[in-house]
This record gives sequence, C-alpha cells and structure tokens, in this order.
Amino acid sequence: MTEKGYWYLRLKQDFFKSEEMMVLQSMRDGYLYSDILIKMYLASLNDGGRLVFRGAIPYTPEMLATVTGHNVGVVEKAVSMFQRLGLVEILENGTIYMTDIQKFIGKSSSEADRKREYRQRIAEEKRIGAGALPQQIGIGIEEKGKKEEQEKELAEKERQEEQKPKKSYTKDFEDLWDAYPRKKEKASAYEKYKARMSDGYSHEELMSATLEYAAECRKNRTEEKYVKLCKTFFGPSTPFLDYLKKDGACGYSDEKDDGANPFRKREG
Repeated sequence: MTEKGYWYLRLKQDFFKSEEMMVLQSMRDGYLYSDILIKMYLASLNDGGRLVFRGAIPYTPEMLATVTGHNVGVVEKAVSMFQRLGLVEILENGTIYMTDIQKFIGKSSSEADRKREYRQRIAEEKRIGAGALPQQIGIGIEEKGKKEEQEKELAEKERQEEQKPKKSYTKDFEDLWDAYPRKKEKASAYEKYKARMSDGYSHEELMSATLEYAAECRKNRTEEKYVKLCKTFFGPSTPFLDYLKKDGACGYSDEKDDGANPFRKREG
C-alpha cells in the first residue's frame, strides 16, 4: 500500500492530445479503450500504478471487466492494445503495471524521482520472481536504494580525493614504496621515511630493510591485513631495524656510533 499522497489522478489538459491517446481513439472502439484505460489508472492508484487486487492477486480480464464495466472481450483487446502502445507492462505472473502513471500521480517529490522508483519496483519484481510477496519487493527496493546511496557517497569521496592537490614524493621514496608489500597511507609513510632519514639512516638502509621485510612476507605468505603499514614499519618504535642486514652491505655495521642518534641500532 502506498502513502496517501499517491491516491489521486491529475490529468493535463492535453492528455487526450498525446500521440498514444490520439492513436487509441482513432481505432474502432477507441473511446471504449480510453475509458478502460482511465479506469485502470484509477484502480491502480491504491498500489502506486500496480494493478493487484488487495496487494496480492493480479487482475484477470474478468476482474477488469467488472471494475471497468465493459465486457471481457473488449477489455482483452484494450489491454493488448495498451501493451503494444507501451501504456502497460504485464509481468509473467500476470501483474499489470501502468507504465506512464507517474506523470499523473500527485505527490510532493519530483516526477523524475517517482518514475525512477517506479521502474526500480518493476525491475525488482521481475528479479525476485512471480512468487514474491509485495512486502518482499518493497524491502528489495529499499535495500537497492540504500546500496545506490552508499555507492554515490563512495563516488563522491573518491571525487574529492582526486581533487586534492597531489603530494610530491622523491624518486627514492617512490622506489621504496613500489617494493613495500602493503600500499596504504602513503603520505603518512613518506613522513616517517623522511623522519628516519633525518635521524641519519640512508635511503639504502631503509630500502634494504624494506626488501628484507617484503621477502619475509612473501615467504610466509602473510595476509595483507597482517602486514605492517609502512608508516608503522618506519615509525618511532623502529621495527625496520630488525630487518637491516648486519654484514656491512649498507655501511651501517662498520659505522662508528658516537651515540648521537638515539634511533641507531647498537651492535653487541
């Protein structure tokens, strides 16, 4: 059952001058067809354009004949013509949708919003199948709407990120970043990288530690979520020191430590 704002039909002055109505009324029994169409519009208002008796039983030609006051044969011909003109859509389970009714239903939201929601409802019922209950269809549409809203929010965040000024990184850091096994929070990682460089460590040492750690992660097949963030690896707690080679290859084992750098790893 739709909200009360839907329950009235408003036809524009040129309603009968539309191409579909002019074609319809040019036919033999065309004026009977237009009368049936208007009555079907009115009968569908209780369910926002969906012709289902008490929200559960699709209308049969006999039921439509009773509602419209015309014989079954005329109703069947009329509905067939409505379908050919695109005025109705009939699902496999027999449910009839008045396809253009959103032009005429009174409601506070925009006509474009109503049309989009209506088409979503039809598509959702097709997807769920003929055996779905009306409330299930409503839930499916609501969930789809939430998903679309979340996707819009995500797209907006991505757009805002793209518009932010691009941060400039040194070539040495870019090389290190390419080698690091987890690519997240690059800007923060760069700040920690520069801080360790300021502490006196060379790029070669930091790269060596990175390669050792990356090799260990590959060997152990460490899941990405358990790999340290680069900003943590080069953070104040200096976990990278455990991965520095001690063979002097990076010039750190043989270096004299005068104690001036508190972050330097001491031998022995």
